[in-house]
Amino acid sequence: MDGANVSKIIKDMVKSGKIPGAFIFEGERGADALADALAKAIVCQNTESKAESGEACGVCAGCVKATKGTHPDIIAPEPGGEGALSFHIDKVRDIIDGLYLAPNESGTKVYIIKDMQNMTPQAQNALLKSLEDPPPFAVFIITANDGGLILETVKSRAVRFSPVYTGKTEKKAPPPAYSGLILDILGQTPDKSSLYQKLSSSGLEKSDKAEVINFYTCIENALRDILAAKFFAGASPDIDFLYFDGFEETDKLSNLYPTKKLLEMLKKIRKYKSDLDYNINIRLNLNAFLSNL
Repeated sequence: MDGANVSKIIKDMVKSGKIPGAFIFEGERGADALADALAKAIVCQNTESKAESGEACGVCAGCVKATKGTHPDIIAPEPGGEGALSFHIDKVRDIIDGLYLAPNESGTKVYIIKDMQNMTPQAQNALLKSLEDPPPFAVFIITANDGGLILETVKSRAVRFSPVYTGKTEKKAPPPAYSGLILDILGQTPDKSSLYQKLSSSGLEKSDKAEVINFYTCIENALRDILAAKFFAGASPDIDFLYFDGFEETDKLSNLYPTKKLLEMLKKIRKYKSDLDYNINIRLNLNAFLSNL
């Protein structure tokens, strides 16, 4: 997605006041600048200007401090050194220690973590809980020039953008054998009997663990698309979704679910994926997942 489209979506979100708890901006150019602009807009004190333009006014006390880098509610942790894997777990622990302290001047605390590709896997794992369930007054803004170095579990807990167009990522279509099963799972009131029949005919129960994990990942991506559609309601539909082909179908599904339900489903999927690591029987694992939808 090009930078103009991302900027429009972000502005629409600022106008509406609907700000997700975590963002990831990927790209070698523009990501850091967009992160700084969003942080300034969040702490801007001119609510009328934000509601009209979706941008920071640039002249209020909050904006002036943000520009100078002295706003107490914009926290930008520095890595322990330079280059790859220089952002260690001790820095994340510092973030967690202060996370639940109330903001000083703004209604929101903004954590800007730049160049997350330099954060160690241990540090990324330590940040997961905070990204998944941040306090209502905290927003994380993450940038990375190489999104491939961010853990998938981290990506699943944030709304992702690529602010500089680098070519549309080609999505892998889910295997037809269980694509219908996934659409049935996402229905408002899934028919359990139909789900079990489609599971049986899909061959998943007899497949290997990697294929079952891929099945769960497809559902995770679909749920994240639905969450994105809820967040961006009324904004530009030009979004690179992870599972669906476009905004229209995702937007319809977003009306079926409250955000809390989507997050609960994502937690269940992560649980059943995790259970596979303990050699849980695949058939029992899949049936338990469907039973607990």
